[in-house]
Amino acid sequence: MAEQGLETYHGNCHCGAFKFSVRLPELKQKGYLWALPSSNDLFVVEKGDGTLRDYHFGKKTMSHKVRTFRDFDEEKLEIKPYDGAGLEPHYIPPNGPEESDLNGSTKCYRGSCHCGKVSYDLRSEALEDIGVLSCNCSICSRNADLWVHPSEKDVELRGGDHLTVYRFGRKMSGHAFCSTCGVPIMNQFEHPGGKELEFMVGKLPVNARVINGIDLKALKVTKGDGKNMLGPKYEV
Repeated sequence: MAEQGLETYHGNCHCGAFKFSVRLPELKQKGYLWALPSSNDLFVVEKGDGTLRDYHFGKKTMSHKVRTFRDFDEEKLEIKPYDGAGLEPHYIPPNGPEESDLNGSTKCYRGSCHCGKVSYDLRSEALEDIGVLSCNCSICSRNADLWVHPSEKDVELRGGDHLTVYRFGRKMSGHAFCSTCGVPIMNQFEHPGGKELEFMVGKLPVNARVINGIDLKALKVTKGDGKNMLGPKYEV
């Protein structure tokens, strides 16, 4: 029997190998864009059952798999904070110091994926001063990436052999994520072309969201319109 007062939402991974539909009350709030159906029967895999890889940590009571709805504007939702960091056992960053001063104007930030197989050191001005970029393109909006754009020489990468690089569209950029835990780390522009990407020459964008211990609320966020600036239009 169909439940009353529910909306049907459709979602998929970016490449379209996995697709689903779910029936939920109308979404008006967001945490980290989690939505919880009242019954497993309301979640239907339409394509790609068994293709997703699981990632477990801590008490291993949750299996992290996929995050996305199609044709859905999450910016219109009311934010509902959830203190997941307060859950035990507390997460301990796997790769040492979080932040250190190199000199009066330069800091060293250490970021890592969740499992710790991939990490980077970033030499930069204080991120509180330069801010980060939130792009609304089809892949960045799925990952909730917050980008900074340092020179290649200012990033030291460790564990690069554990990265998987995903390309789509014009394949100008490669979104690199940890092959084990799936956390997005950096964006590799091997062939930046066109005037819209001239600023990327010699740059190695890294995801500031993975910096250990960083206060995201202290960062100025600039909105980037990659959805309309970078073609072609995304289609599943």
